[in-house]
Amino acid sequence: MTDDESCTVHVAACPVTPSLAEQIVGLAEHPWDWEIPVAAMRRLGWRENDDLPMEETLVTPEGHLADIEDHFALSFAFFYQVGGVDWGEDFWGTLPGWSSHENAGRDVFDRQVDHAIAVFTEHLGAPERDISSEGGTPAMGRGNWRHAAWRRGSNLLVVGPRHEGLSYSRFEEAVVCVGSVDPMAELPDLREFIG
Repeated sequence: MTDDESCTVHVAACPVTPSLAEQIVGLAEHPWDWEIPVAAMRRLGWRENDDLPMEETLVTPEGHLADIEDHFALSFAFFYQVGGVDWGEDFWGTLPGWSSHENAGRDVFDRQVDHAIAVFTEHLGAPERDISSEGGTPAMGRGNWRHAAWRRGSNLLVVGPRHEGLSYSRFEEAVVCVGSVDPMAELPDLREFIG
C-alpha cells in the first residue's frame, strides 16, 4: 500500500454566517490601515490563539481563522488528505467550531464556496465579478474554482478558493479576502489577488 492509498480525502468547514459576513463587510468599508481593522476585530471578539501554527492569525468566536499578516484572509473551508507520512492527523477538522467530512469530494468543498458567495450576495447584492476557472492541485485533482468580488470603496472583497499554505500548496482552502485596490482601476485577477 502506498502513502496515497492510505490517505482519505476530507473537507473541513466553518461556514460563513450572515452575522460574520456583516462583520467582514463592516471591516472592508474602512481604509485598510492595519491598526484600525485589527482593533475592530478584537472589539468583535476575535482573538489570538497560541495553539495555531500560523503567526498573525485571529480566530472568530465561531472558529474561523483570519490571517492578518500581509492582508486579510479568513479561511472557512479546507480540501485536503489525511493519512500517510506527511499529514497523519485531521488538523482542520479538529479545530473548535469546524466540522470534518471524511471521504468528501470536490463537490462538498465547492458547496462551501457557493454558500459563502450566496451569503455575501444576500448582504451586498450581485458581485461585480463572478467567474469560474480551472483550478485545483495535483494532490486534490483538477476542478473549477469559483471567485466572486465586490468593491467596497478603496477595498476589494473576494470569496473563493486558493492553494493552502501550510501544506506547501498541496491542498486547497476557501477564503474571504479583503485588500486595497484603486477604486478607478480595472479589477485585478481574482486568483492572484487572494493567492
